Amino acid sequence: MKRLMWAFVALPLLWAQEEGRSHTNVPVRRTPIRPATQAPEQEEVVIMETISGKVVSAKGEAQKSVRIWFVDRASGRVLGETRTDDKGNFAMAIQHADTIIVRMSREGKEFSESMYSLSELTRSDLELIFEP
Repeated sequence: MKRLMWAFVALPLLWAQEEGRSHTNVPVRRTPIRPATQAPEQEEVVIMETISGKVVSAKGEAQKSVRIWFVDRASGRVLGETRTDDKGNFAMAIQHADTIIVRMSREGKEFSESMYSLSELTRSDLELIFEP
């Protein structure tokens, strides 16, 4: 009879100890609460424009391996950079800007720079003339 009473007393105590151990190793994750008065942050919308065309010489010959930088005239920030293929073609997606400076270089030795409006650069028959 004493053993049976001991089992009724000891079993709940062991169970309570086991419960305490299992909860001590569980990591607690606290999520910060945002005050109701704080407005959610607004997302920035970036408008991208696709520019594609061909780089040619003054004689109309395709210019391969010409490096092209598109620079926002207002901020001086480089919007994108690409290189022409073997046929002088290029394509690039850049952030919207009103006036763009197009800098071109071949092998870091010959340079050319021209200014264009975005509407001029997004034409379907765009040809940029590379005259170092």
